[in-house]
Amino acid sequence: MGTSPDVTVRGGRLFLIAVAAVMALSALIFLVVPPEIGWTPMPSDSKAIAVRIARHPADWRAASSLAEGALDAQEDDRVGLWRAAYRHGSMLALDRPEPRNAFARAAFFHWAELEPSDRREALAAFAPLLHEPETFVRMAKPLYELTGDLSMLYAAHPSNENAITTLISLTVPNGDFADYRNLRGELQRRRLEDFAESRRSATPEELIEHFPDPPYRADSEPLIAALLEELHRRPLSDDPHRSTIIDALIDYAFRHDLGPLDGLEVITRKPGAASIPARARLARKLGLTDLALQIDSQTDPRTVHPNESEWQGLCQTDICNRGWRTIEADHGVALTIATVQTDNVPAYVEIYLDDVLRAEGEVGMRRDFVIPVGNRGMHRVEVVLANPLTRNRFPRRAHIASITTL
Repeated sequence: MGTSPDVTVRGGRLFLIAVAAVMALSALIFLVVPPEIGWTPMPSDSKAIAVRIARHPADWRAASSLAEGALDAQEDDRVGLWRAAYRHGSMLALDRPEPRNAFARAAFFHWAELEPSDRREALAAFAPLLHEPETFVRMAKPLYELTGDLSMLYAAHPSNENAITTLISLTVPNGDFADYRNLRGELQRRRLEDFAESRRSATPEELIEHFPDPPYRADSEPLIAALLEELHRRPLSDDPHRSTIIDALIDYAFRHDLGPLDGLEVITRKPGAASIPARARLARKLGLTDLALQIDSQTDPRTVHPNESEWQGLCQTDICNRGWRTIEADHGVALTIATVQTDNVPAYVEIYLDDVLRAEGEVGMRRDFVIPVGNRGMHRVEVVLANPLTRNRFPRRAHIASITTL
């Protein structure tokens, strides 16, 4: 004989009521006695944290908190507690950054108290976190100021433009010129790779907007050539509002016969998109003779054009950043550069001939450089002070004592 429908419905209702009662009781217990992990605040006292870990050995957050506060604890073996807590937390959370961060933060605040081996262990723990570009840019300078260790930062830096430029800003003022030379090349490669990744998705105006700032030299030429080729395929349709970049691109392209330049045609029709001479020069190159004459008519007659055979860009008579001029030479150019103002890190100069790096090195008090020229004629010589600021952010100065032709 089967069960009646009323009995079945009544049984189902009783079951649901029982389930609801159990759930309500569970919720009440949860509110009255919440679970410790994830719901109750982490104690600030190291002993209380240790008690919590004893109750919940898998609580990696508690282990991380204990590692961060262990060196502040009133314990005989604070360093041992710090290490043990870190190892316990990192074993439980291998892929989490918190244990490493807590371990290293504790070390940074107690750096002078730690043995060299403890410092190395803290840096080794923190180094993987520096692979994140934002973390590297934020932490590189304070880490160097604390540790004086550029090699660790060099080994850990991500291949990202901001990270590379941040590291350059540390290596050059501190005299780490070998790493600077490596980073200089890495920066150009990174910029070219970044451009290759964005050239199809970015608008032409965005390509200009994100293009590196001048000055441009031979190591930037592959990037400039790629930009001009992309703008030939997809010309600018409006003023990108980066007149400094446009001026420098046009100047470099004319000096080195780069093209095509038709992707920049809109610049000739947009006052303010570039300087008047650059717009007129570009218009003539593109065969827009009437427009070039119209642009020329806007030139202030009082404008004084610089004498390119004299040094440009100097701070009075010294190099505070870079200086350049043209000179006629048959076989070579000889320069003597003297240090005017520096700290115990020597001035480091780069010498470019026709935008190609041909000599570089530490100046000391005074140094002679001889740069061969490949062909007889006019040549552009540029001297760049790679470390224009001392470690204390004071200006460094060098002086071109003489320049002669060979």
